[in-house]
Amino acid sequence: MAVFVSLNAISQQGQVSMIGEFNLWNGDHNMTRDMENPNMWSTYINLVDITETPNDTVEVKFRLDADWAVNWGSADFPSGTATMGGANVLAPKGNYYVTFEFNPADSTATYNFQRTSGNIGMIGEFNLWTGDHEMTRDASDPDIWTTGITLKDITETPDDTVEVKFRQNAEWTYNWGGADFPSGVAVNSGPNIKAPEGSYFVTFEWLNDTTANYTFQKSSGVISMIGEFNGWSADYPMYRLPDNPNMWGAVLHLNADSDDNGNDTVEVKFRQDADWTVSWGGSDFPSGTGTAVNGPNIQVPLNDEADPGITTDYLVLFTWIDDTTCQYTFQLTSGPISMIGAFNNWNGDVMMHRDPLNPQLWKLTRSWYEDSEVKFRENKDWTQAWGNSDWPSGVGNPDNGPNIPLVAGTYDVTFNALTFEYNFVPNNDVCTEIELLGDFNEWGANEDLPPTFMARDADYPSEFTLSYNFTAATNLFFKMSDGQPIGNDNIWGGTFPCGTGMHDVTKLIQVPGGKYDITFNCKSGDFCFTRLGNSVIAPKVFDITVDGKLNEADWDISKNISRIIDGEANDDVNEVNFGVTYKNPDAREGAYLFVGVDVKDAVPYVDDAGEVFIDGDKSGGVYDGHDLRAKFGATGVEILEGPDGFTASDILLGFQITADGYSAEIGIPLDKLGVTPEEGNQMGFDLFYYDDDGEGVAYTLAWNGGLENVSNTSSFGDLTFGELSCGCISVYNSTIGDVILRNPTDMPTNYVGTYEFFDAQDVVFRKDGQSTVEWGAADFPTGTAVIGGPMVPATANRYRVSFDCITGEYNFNVDGTVPEEGLAQAQYTETPPAIDGDLSEYDLAYGSDGVVVGTGPNNNTVTWGAKWDEFNLYIGANVVDGVVNLASVGNPWDNDAIEMYIDGNNDKDGTYDGDFDTQLIMDVVSNNADGANGTDLLWIKADGVPITNYNSQWLNTDDGYAVEIRLGWDNFNFAPGKGRVMGWSLGNNDNDLDQGRDYQTVWYGTGDNWNNTGDLGDLQLAGGPYFFANSISENNVLYNADILLFPNPTNGYVNLKSIGETFKGDVQVMVTDIQGRVIVQVQDSFRASGLVQFNMSGLSRGVYFVNIMGEDGKRAVKKLIVQ
Repeated sequence: MAVFVSLNAISQQGQVSMIGEFNLWNGDHNMTRDMENPNMWSTYINLVDITETPNDTVEVKFRLDADWAVNWGSADFPSGTATMGGANVLAPKGNYYVTFEFNPADSTATYNFQRTSGNIGMIGEFNLWTGDHEMTRDASDPDIWTTGITLKDITETPDDTVEVKFRQNAEWTYNWGGADFPSGVAVNSGPNIKAPEGSYFVTFEWLNDTTANYTFQKSSGVISMIGEFNGWSADYPMYRLPDNPNMWGAVLHLNADSDDNGNDTVEVKFRQDADWTVSWGGSDFPSGTGTAVNGPNIQVPLNDEADPGITTDYLVLFTWIDDTTCQYTFQLTSGPISMIGAFNNWNGDVMMHRDPLNPQLWKLTRSWYEDSEVKFRENKDWTQAWGNSDWPSGVGNPDNGPNIPLVAGTYDVTFNALTFEYNFVPNNDVCTEIELLGDFNEWGANEDLPPTFMARDADYPSEFTLSYNFTAATNLFFKMSDGQPIGNDNIWGGTFPCGTGMHDVTKLIQVPGGKYDITFNCKSGDFCFTRLGNSVIAPKVFDITVDGKLNEADWDISKNISRIIDGEANDDVNEVNFGVTYKNPDAREGAYLFVGVDVKDAVPYVDDAGEVFIDGDKSGGVYDGHDLRAKFGATGVEILEGPDGFTASDILLGFQITADGYSAEIGIPLDKLGVTPEEGNQMGFDLFYYDDDGEGVAYTLAWNGGLENVSNTSSFGDLTFGELSCGCISVYNSTIGDVILRNPTDMPTNYVGTYEFFDAQDVVFRKDGQSTVEWGAADFPTGTAVIGGPMVPATANRYRVSFDCITGEYNFNVDGTVPEEGLAQAQYTETPPAIDGDLSEYDLAYGSDGVVVGTGPNNNTVTWGAKWDEFNLYIGANVVDGVVNLASVGNPWDNDAIEMYIDGNNDKDGTYDGDFDTQLIMDVVSNNADGANGTDLLWIKADGVPITNYNSQWLNTDDGYAVEIRLGWDNFNFAPGKGRVMGWSLGNNDNDLDQGRDYQTVWYGTGDNWNNTGDLGDLQLAGGPYFFANSISENNVLYNADILLFPNPTNGYVNLKSIGETFKGDVQVMVTDIQGRVIVQVQDSFRASGLVQFNMSGLSRGVYFVNIMGEDGKRAVKKLIVQ
């Protein structure tokens, strides 16, 4: 009986979720409760069997509150009745829309699995085949997806056609394409859809995993309004109408401030994609035809006699005809309508909802527990108000007529702002009004304070919302607005911030001070408090050197401070950005919050300053012992609010002058505030910035709060303590440079790599190629390194190196490397070979003899070799093949071909990582018509790392064929150097019988090389330098913050300026293009002027990299755009 009672109450508590083989029975996939039926739950889910012995069926169950005490299952599929503790549901793998409805009468549940698609997105030349443009699922049909999109070919060789595809869940497993346009049937792995450049409304209808319908309807981009009402800056958004993708609408609110020149007319225009490239205007009003070519501003009158209110409001409709013509209509309508009355002490307005089909009709569903006099009014103001003595319907008197005598009850209320007709129709199917009652409003005891009502949703009458700023922490309940004292039957309590409310007066909801979006459902009791305002995640770091340089890779200086809260800005408002990190206590010092600020200021002045605000316990309200308000600037730190004993000297501060302003780093000891940072926890945080150009503070910028921050902590934003990221780990000393280690899949703290020491070397492990965080220990070959420890005494040999950045454990394992037969050497060259198929430049010292797929005998002879230089890897392979089948068709791997397998991060974890690894094929079918100068086709693994910097050549020979390829190191984010290693193998496919591949041979590995990087051998770089100062790998950039490059972009001279002490002497400057070729080389010195200058005027437009190396090997890389 106890179990039955708890289940019978499910509509008032609990969260239904799914669990199963798709998540290894660990963790729960939460379902969403229906707003009007608390027993109904639904979700979209992708079911994949990820167990060790997967099959095509995924076992799942439903359960309550992530606990096995209450769970449901059944043997039926796709629908059935689940019972308590029933069998696992056996679902074929795939994407589903799942519904679950609990039946309180017998504790069973009805479920249904509807096959559908996963998330659908578009990808193509418009975004360089990276990232997905997400589509929107139709609310009534889960198989239909739509989007508005502008297609433009941004490839290096653009034409007027943009190739696109649809794909599921941002993966290539299921992707759809078709040869037809503008509509057609797409098939999985079909051809790219070729769409002319332009804007479209795209519809995708999923039929199954192999087939879909698609339509590209020519349409506009995003339409907005701009004009005198907003100073011709910042676009006023319009919304696309659901039934016509070429039609847009908006309600435009105008008042006297909108009329800049005071002529009672506001000039406006329409434009596309917030840009003046395509805009429309017209001479007619209130409707007309807009033109894009020399279209005049539309003249919109203010204060029409039919609308004497404090605002003039129009429903604006825009219909796109083409990029030169549109139709528009301005329909006069009312401003926002609300109700007010004795029920809320004539203080505060209950907003009504505008009808989507009739902009003059306003609706509201509301309950009154006692009789009340009420009125309607516009814009929450008495300038326009309507009342009458008639009940329950009548015509409001626009001259502030008598109060309407409302009778207690629940009603659907309508008011027509054109005819002033009102009507109250009883509705007894919805709950009473909901209010908040708590410390913050004196529990309703102060009659001078209006009740804190929540707003009922227009479409879901059981759902209520409210945005509210609690100036201090408060206890509260959700309460029925019934005029009765608090009791278990008319309140809901619970646990902050989200949950299912309980009728229990002992369950006070304890809410910290701050601004929140609050939701509550009167049928289910579900509630949630969502903190409003800005939020920032502070990643955990090992340490930050507080010197003002912002040169640690852990910094993400991307949060903008731009809102003016005091003063007036000049024409050149400073650009201010910041970032935050934190560290836990260690053996040297306590926990710190680090704040980095970058200011672009044309006139830096000594009195420029900022303020940092912290609410350590997120209690809101007045400052307490966990809170801090501190001012910082070039003159130092001043504590304005803080706990006893907290002094300015406790805060670390570093300042740095930059080419366009200055930067600062602040370190705040959290233990002084009683704050122990833990991942996922939060505290209140805010930043101010003051600009003073020598005549006093001109204006103040704030990130989140306002001037109230001076005395109250409730308006701060949220700072969340994030996870530790070890970043890029390398084995380092000044001789070998940074030898980068990589993470195997699903091992975020473990780093591995292979490297050969040619003599004894003392090394450290370090983070992000910087000396801020270095680990060391005196033990070798294994040990536990600590930050700041001694260098590790490595001896000469070839090692598989592993390091754990959390524990510090390391191992230089001789036995962990591949055997000798799995090791190939690429020889260093100072003369890049021409990619022409002539392999005389290579030492073809290696073969491909082992048959791993199919049956022999092996009747081909394969020889290959490799070279390398600073920017590229070069591969040459010669195949003696008596039957080169030029007429074969099929997949590249079924034809005569050379295959290459590259494990760019050499983690040998078995997985082809999308950011480092790939499989490449040069086959006879794709290349039987020779391309010139290394332009033959190269098949590239679709789910591997994108290969964009390469040349390849197929050459038919008298006894077979030759293949030559150049691969830029930047494809793999690989920093080359003597002794460095990547995973590698090469294979040969032979097709003599014209029936597909007869067999495959490999140099090293297995027939699973294409799928398992753990089977590959090693390719080691032999000869040459240990490292290159001008490598374009970001992982080798150490001191970017110490070099300023300007102007950028440029079409002429470029200046380098040294900041700080890093680059003070002679430097080598090398400018490379995107393919790694050296374009400009300069030897110069920063000693005299602190500047190095060189000329870029003769170069073609594009992206270049400026590589700077100092006398001591310290280096920086800056990206430069030539226009």
